[in-house]
Amino acid sequence: MPAPAAQQPLAERLNPRQKWLLLGSLMVSLFIGALDQTVVSTATPRILADLGGFTLLSWLFTSYMLTSTVVIPLVGKLGDIYGRKLFLIGGVFLFMVASAACGAAPNMPVLIWMRALQGLGGGMIFASVFATMGDLFAPAERGKYIGLFTGVFSLASVVGPTFGGFLTDTFSWRWVFYINIPVGLVAIPAIWLNLPAKVRSGSPKLDFLGAGLLSAASVMTLLALVWAGDKYAWDSPQIIGLLGGSAVLLVLFVLQELRHPEPTLPLHLFRNRVFVLSNLVVFTFGFGVFGAFQFLGIYVQTALGASATASGVITTPQSLGVLVTSVVGGQLIARTGKYKWQTFFGTVLIAAALGRLTQVSLDTQLWQISATMVVLGLGFGLVLPTMSLVVQNAVSYQYIGVASSSSQFFRQIGSVLGIAVFGAILANTYHAEFSDRLTAEEKATLGPALVQQLDDPTIRLNGAVYARIEQAIRAMPDGDNLLDRTRTAQGEGVVIAVRHIYWGAVAAAILCAVLAFLMPELPLRRTVTGGPPGEPGREAAPGGPVPVPGAFGD
Repeated sequence: MPAPAAQQPLAERLNPRQKWLLLGSLMVSLFIGALDQTVVSTATPRILADLGGFTLLSWLFTSYMLTSTVVIPLVGKLGDIYGRKLFLIGGVFLFMVASAACGAAPNMPVLIWMRALQGLGGGMIFASVFATMGDLFAPAERGKYIGLFTGVFSLASVVGPTFGGFLTDTFSWRWVFYINIPVGLVAIPAIWLNLPAKVRSGSPKLDFLGAGLLSAASVMTLLALVWAGDKYAWDSPQIIGLLGGSAVLLVLFVLQELRHPEPTLPLHLFRNRVFVLSNLVVFTFGFGVFGAFQFLGIYVQTALGASATASGVITTPQSLGVLVTSVVGGQLIARTGKYKWQTFFGTVLIAAALGRLTQVSLDTQLWQISATMVVLGLGFGLVLPTMSLVVQNAVSYQYIGVASSSSQFFRQIGSVLGIAVFGAILANTYHAEFSDRLTAEEKATLGPALVQQLDDPTIRLNGAVYARIEQAIRAMPDGDNLLDRTRTAQGEGVVIAVRHIYWGAVAAAILCAVLAFLMPELPLRRTVTGGPPGEPGREAAPGGPVPVPGAFGD
């Protein structure tokens, strides 16, 4: 007897026209989340100049990414059970409300908290969009549509930095958040009309405890990384306690997943070599590449003295590179069914581009950075879209949401950790380099108050405050030369810090290449439902794994 319509796979319930309408709705939803990630990085220096809180810089990103990371596994699992519709609509609505609150934030702590709320909405959006793609198309067919979704990211990346810089320079940084509201107002009715609901019989037991344990462990690890070396010493009881507590919670999480009938993250998936290695690739990629990329705007606007608009414009070529290789790469995957060497070549391109960024200086030209961004974008387009396809292809249909969310979870947690580590490197390196470049006599002439203000490189972006600093320094003996010395010390401090950051990113990209080389290449499944390649039509039993070619122990 055929299953009721509401319980059939989504691909079997929609005709081609309905699928295209749904694809359009998903792309609008994806655009709202991607746009925010691109515009905020451009506006960050102005936000810091207006609200202060240079020491809280990493939290402007990590608060968003932490909460989005925390919610992704749970939403992925719930979407497998109840369908994606309500979670997608709820995510867009929450994202809109939080965006309005971010735009109205009176100080940095409030902005950070609202970014955390925004991250919850963003996590719900991303977890639902990519899983719905898995519901709609078989892996062998999905490569044709990768370019569309990557094109949305590219459009957000092209429009976001430049438009965000324009809004920041022309109006205020607050408008980079307000702009999300009209986009959300378009997305919500589009999703409501085009994405069918799913009805599930029975009452599944949800693994809220497992989700809570994983979330708590992630939070404690992040706090340890952010505070270590800054607020507390690495060997302090606070840092050791946070890391130890995180380890204990991870053990409890594993025990919980082993006993629960509906685990948030089924552990048998980790016997699948492709599942493991693809998640290691995106984790390392998030840590080294996404984590480091967030700090490029700081360098461009503080060390090179470029505007927020220029900072956005020079990153635009990266998005064009992503668009080209994602479309071409998606078509090649759809025609050949091969993805391994494409991924490996992409990681090599990324490593080469990041290597060029380790050579930045105070004399680097903006066009040189743009040229590097082209190469970086070409690598991005070959790696990221492919990883989502690879991990979905490696698991049974019933785990599409879990697989999609796990890939995003590991990429997000990698990015969170990367931003925390690189943010600490930026703050600590800048502080040491700036201090070393001023003599004791110059520090004494400036006085502790001015030295403390200048220890924040973004202070130069706050025109009113920096004008008073300039006036005070010029009034001192040999004031013009002293002012030039402080500017040079600030710029060189940022340059050295950014070089350190990108050397770390190069190491991560090389590790990504090694992992991609080691990853087995499974044939792409040509049906939406069913098991992994080699087991057509067969689904994994909830109590154990389906044997997969390339699985550990096979």
